[in-house]
Amino acid sequence: MKLKNIEKRAAVRSVVVSTLFQLVLAGCFLSFRTAVQTGWLRNLLLILVMGNLITIPFSFAVLRQRVKEIERGELDEAKKY
Repeated sequence: MKLKNIEKRAAVRSVVVSTLFQLVLAGCFLSFRTAVQTGWLRNLLLILVMGNLITIPFSFAVLRQRVKEIERGELDEAKKY
């Protein structure tokens, strides 16, 4: 029982830390974008920000699947294969 709670907390913590890192990185890219005057570089930084932020919802979708796996038991999941 306790192991499942520890695994859930570890999974949630990793997604939250990853999301915070991505948000900080996106903020840095946006601040660099305001300092740069070159048009193509500003567009490149905007594309990098969008590419960075698009992964956040997918991270939470994978987290939801992982929590369900933990709740049902990983051995039950392994039997499917």
